[in-house]
Amino acid sequence: MEALRSGDPRRVGGHRLLGRLGAGGMGQVFLGRSPGGTPVAVKLVHAHLAEDPGFRARFRREVGAARAVSGAFTAPVVDADPEADPPWLATAYLPGVPLDRAVPLPVPAVFALGAGLAEALASIHRAGVVHRDLKPSNVILGLDGPRVIDFGIAHAADASVVTQTGFAAGSPGFIAPEQARGGVTGPAADVFSLGAVLVFAATGVGPYGQGPPHVLIYRAVHERPRLDGLPDPALRAVVEACLEQDPARRPTPARLLDMLAPHVPQSTDLHGVGWLPGPVAERIAQAGSSIPNLPPTEEQARPARRRVLLLGGVAAVAALGAGGVATAVVRSSRAEPGARPVTASAAPATAASPAPMRDGKVLWRRFTGSEYLSISPVVAGGRVFIGSEKEDLRAFDTRTGKHLWTYRTGRRINTPAVASGVVYALAQDGVLHAVDTKTGRLKWRRTVGKSYGDVIVADGLVYAGDFYALDAQTGSVRWQGRGGGRSPAIADGVIYVPGGKRLTAYDAATGRTRWTYRSSKGVWSTAAADGLVCFGDFQGETVHAVDARTGERRWTYDAGNSITARPVVADGVIYVGDYGEKLYALDAATGTMKWQAQTEGSIHDDPVLADGVLYVASGVYSDGSVYALDAATGRKIWRFQAEEGIESSPAIADGAVYIGCKDGYLYALDARGGSGTATG
Repeated sequence: MEALRSGDPRRVGGHRLLGRLGAGGMGQVFLGRSPGGTPVAVKLVHAHLAEDPGFRARFRREVGAARAVSGAFTAPVVDADPEADPPWLATAYLPGVPLDRAVPLPVPAVFALGAGLAEALASIHRAGVVHRDLKPSNVILGLDGPRVIDFGIAHAADASVVTQTGFAAGSPGFIAPEQARGGVTGPAADVFSLGAVLVFAATGVGPYGQGPPHVLIYRAVHERPRLDGLPDPALRAVVEACLEQDPARRPTPARLLDMLAPHVPQSTDLHGVGWLPGPVAERIAQAGSSIPNLPPTEEQARPARRRVLLLGGVAAVAALGAGGVATAVVRSSRAEPGARPVTASAAPATAASPAPMRDGKVLWRRFTGSEYLSISPVVAGGRVFIGSEKEDLRAFDTRTGKHLWTYRTGRRINTPAVASGVVYALAQDGVLHAVDTKTGRLKWRRTVGKSYGDVIVADGLVYAGDFYALDAQTGSVRWQGRGGGRSPAIADGVIYVPGGKRLTAYDAATGRTRWTYRSSKGVWSTAAADGLVCFGDFQGETVHAVDARTGERRWTYDAGNSITARPVVADGVIYVGDYGEKLYALDAATGTMKWQAQTEGSIHDDPVLADGVLYVASGVYSDGSVYALDAATGRKIWRFQAEEGIESSPAIADGAVYIGCKDGYLYALDARGGSGTATG
């Protein structure tokens, strides 16, 4: 828990606030005491959301639904005011240990946990609510048993879907296939999540393994769950029923209780801690022995946090269940087994830090009109272009942040490209829109096939979709190939297109295939420069370097963690970020490491190199920071942490860094760093 900041309220609806528990997409969460002295978790909605009438109506509906939920294994709503400015919600504060910090559990305890969660879902669904985000961190093991928390994205079962089709709300690795596709979700989706939680409780790993969000979503849609690690056949049978692909074939919570009951020891009392292993029970008792009263001041808390972050290369961050439980999460910086450079060499030196890292300076901040920015910004001609979940493309003035125009695409779009006064935006229905950068008016559009890949413009052609080369001025088709992965790349008249488990090199002018390179673990984000093509495995942990002329493998580098960001190739160096919170500089000729830097969050958005500085973001699932590092040494120059959570790769132009955030804010930062405050 952090101390209250100078701008934080001291009371909300009669509840005295004691400290900050964390932040989420909906708002800030505080620890408070009710007028009667009961500890509560108070969620205060973000101001920009409160200004949206549609959000207020939705929040009002959610509060009503959450009030209707009652049960022995849920966190009750104790107070709320949807009409306040800003709206707020108070739930019971539940001291305890999140499930993700108490695994693996023995089989009898997993059966007992399953029974408690099934009963919780029964009470939730009985109230006409679908939770939609049941995951280990939203299950609290407390003195009076397990509790389900955080109804932040729940919705009434008979209401329309809160988010738009194509947007998968929930937590990758624990959501049902229909939810991963962005479709309509009903009570059966919660049952699927319950099954995934039981797998995690028994093994310490979810049914789709580990990896970045897009990989886990892909596995949920296209692969069978991995249940080999389950130690008990009866438990596996229960889990398999929950994880059926067809929602109609999954058991109801009531049926699930019947399946679990014969395997729960009769002496089990879930309203206590006796059903849990001794060490876990002791931790729960310690957590519940006292409720924090007054937190330290900001001046007292700041040095203490800094000491924790520097101890032995271990980073400690706050993890919050929105129902009000804060716990310390410890991540080790050691590499996973098998991580190694490709050739024998001396151990690489960790990046030196001769000067302290500065704070980033905010030039301006603008709310874009949407709660969620879905793509990375691009900058050209004094304008920054970005898309949002409201299915549009927007333009802002780079100097002031003033909104210039909005173009409706009708679908969410991928990261656009800009050339010769035209911005090209590929929507997720497969339609490519060519829009005038000054006026926001459509010049032409063409269907090019559904793809999540970026758009590339070069030498009068625009490349997009699955996989088309079009005349940039008219939209007429020049040639069509195969592929359409996340990040194609172009260099020296050749375009390199990822597709499934192959990388294909096409002549950029004619579409003639030059060569094909295959990778058993798939091809993901591709970069090309200096006679080399580099990419990371789609599901693996390996960086591949391929000869750009022949398609022959030069070398591979085992990072030990998933590579999802596009590498950067420049001046004989390849810069790679991984999901294990590390950034590497590799020698382009040999694949040996030149330096390594540690971030405090996973890197799954593309780094950007400009004027000898490498800019990298740790995304929305991480610490939400933008880092500027010296490209020669890896030394961190400055860092900016966005409270809303970073949702994009940075874009660099004219001494400024532009970044999109989860809650719909677009930031412009001084590329040189330095202190500053946001405007707008």
